[in-house]
Amino acid sequence: MCRKHEVDIYVTTVQGESMELCWECNNQLAARYLGIPLEPFRNGIYQFAGIRNKNHKFLIHKIIHPVGIGYQAVEVTGNDTPGFRVEVLDDLDCNQSELFNKLEAKIKKTIFKRYLQIITAPDCSKHTVLKDDEVVGRLEYDDNNENHKVVIDGQSFSWDDFGRMLNAYEGFQFKLKIYDMTDDID
Repeated sequence: MCRKHEVDIYVTTVQGESMELCWECNNQLAARYLGIPLEPFRNGIYQFAGIRNKNHKFLIHKIIHPVGIGYQAVEVTGNDTPGFRVEVLDDLDCNQSELFNKLEAKIKKTIFKRYLQIITAPDCSKHTVLKDDEVVGRLEYDDNNENHKVVIDGQSFSWDDFGRMLNAYEGFQFKLKIYDMTDDID
């Protein structure tokens, strides 16, 4: 539509027309179609200070979905690590500024909580293990493997790597529960 920004979204209308849209044009079109007002928001890079004042840069987009309004924050790492990813979603009639504040709080919580630690074994080898007997992460597609990657603390691990982290828990029980990216996990 505007041709000012990079195309991120491909849409086919109910009339069968194909459209290539940037985030902002998609949101304007969706808001008009859904009959909702859009509060001003600038998609772009936002910076947050984490542990030991390490700066984390996130590319943040507002997204208008047919079921609600969301924000997506993907850490820009500058290397091959996937980094952190945080999302929030609320109803179409939500307070969009408050929803963005919720995203900021969720980002800060995410970058300050660590589930892994590196320990040194008696033979001086280093191992990545669970810090407090719990772990939260996400699954991501892996171009080089038929299995997904496991992303924990912004770092990518294979299922074999993750399995080695769990070696110390042989004989224990566990519970695996899957959550949507927009859900809050306590």
